[in-house]
Amino acid sequence: MLNILLFVGEIMTFRSEGTIGYWLSYAQRCIFYAFSEVLKVACLEHQKTYIVTPSQWGMLSLLYDENGLTIGTISQRRGADAPTVTGIVKRLEQSGLVERLHDREDRRVVKVYLTAEGRDAMSFLPEAVRAYDEILIRGFTEVEQRDLLTKLQQIILNMSAVGPDTGDRFGLLPSQFVSDLTTNSPAILPKAKRNTEKEENV
Repeated sequence: MLNILLFVGEIMTFRSEGTIGYWLSYAQRCIFYAFSEVLKVACLEHQKTYIVTPSQWGMLSLLYDENGLTIGTISQRRGADAPTVTGIVKRLEQSGLVERLHDREDRRVVKVYLTAEGRDAMSFLPEAVRAYDEILIRGFTEVEQRDLLTKLQQIILNMSAVGPDTGDRFGLLPSQFVSDLTTNSPAILPKAKRNTEKEENV
């Protein structure tokens, strides 16, 4: 067990750098900054006037696979709140990478689509991302990668014990994974709340 509590005289101190949460948070920041740099370099190399951010990449890749999604659908699939997604969409619109159009069958519904420039960005960004992913998993065997993925998913599920809107609140964990863990450790791993809110038409 990690020794994270120290006693100095009668004062108890907490060593956050001895916790898993500390290193997960630090790793997340390192990953974010490195990924931001990879996307920036790729855009500059292709002489683009815009710089795609990690959050914008997530949305572009989602629309590239399935073009024409509502804000609500993007929110659920990317695991982000609708206001956050709306802000990302607005910035992508300003860069000319996406556009919002009314659905032909139901004018009340507004969907987000890649523009021609957005499709052009997706002609070179995926290769940069693949190269980045190779660096990210360097030194890990395939078995170790699967084991790490399982442990990260378990941490997400564990967080559901904190409150109703924590943990896997967007329901992105594989259903079989959730079922297996909650069956094996029902007292520790309560089943994550699934997001059943009605999809927003923004």
